[in-house]
Amino acid sequence: MSENLNHLVRQYTIKYEHTLKRICAPLHDLNISDLGYAIIKPDGSFCNLSTFPAFLKYYYAEKKTNPCFSHPDLFQAGYTLLPCTSNSLFLKACESQYDINYALCRFQKHRECMEIFFFHSAIKKSKDCLHSLEKVYLLDKFATYFRQETKTLITKALKEGYNISKARGRAFYEASPQLNLLSDNCKTKQFLKKTSPLTAREHQCLDLLKQGRSAQATAAILDLSQRTVGHYFENIKAKLGCQSKMELLER
Repeated sequence: MSENLNHLVRQYTIKYEHTLKRICAPLHDLNISDLGYAIIKPDGSFCNLSTFPAFLKYYYAEKKTNPCFSHPDLFQAGYTLLPCTSNSLFLKACESQYDINYALCRFQKHRECMEIFFFHSAIKKSKDCLHSLEKVYLLDKFATYFRQETKTLITKALKEGYNISKARGRAFYEASPQLNLLSDNCKTKQFLKKTSPLTAREHQCLDLLKQGRSAQATAAILDLSQRTVGHYFENIKAKLGCQSKMELLER
């Protein structure tokens, strides 16, 4: 692990371990034992936090490269289940030493960055991590809460100036085939619809919004009242943890 990355882990994960665990305590109700969090900007600016510093140090000490830590334009927003590593020997080590193997990952696209949440469950509860897909609206709301509670910490970490693109080189701009939410993956829309908490009608409203249709035009196309369409959008924002239609367009 490079000294700069070591400093990032020491200064913002180890030092604030108890604070991060306090913030993430509600996740235990969903059988999620630990959380990893990363922000990646197109220029490679990087922040990484975790409630599991021992695992994070081990991961970086082994010089493992997370394929998720790539250019934001390579990804779609959504959820996917990923192994901690594609290396089978290292995965076994993670299982034996840290009792984890998979993470439920949440990718959130913003104008200036991409956020990734890694929700970990102990191996004996790993199936419960899959069940959390049924409660993604809760994870979406938690993401908003986490961002608010750690805003100062994240800002400080980003000012450290660690650049993941310099560390990864060409790999930062190359898509890993093991990822399910790549922007050029033809199964992405199907996957998102399967994991989304939205109803079929809410999906129609959101799709029309992303096509640039107004609420009035959406109502006409779907043969609904404008008031009903407004009600659908309120539901959509609540389920996806968004405050405005602009945020919905960024998802």
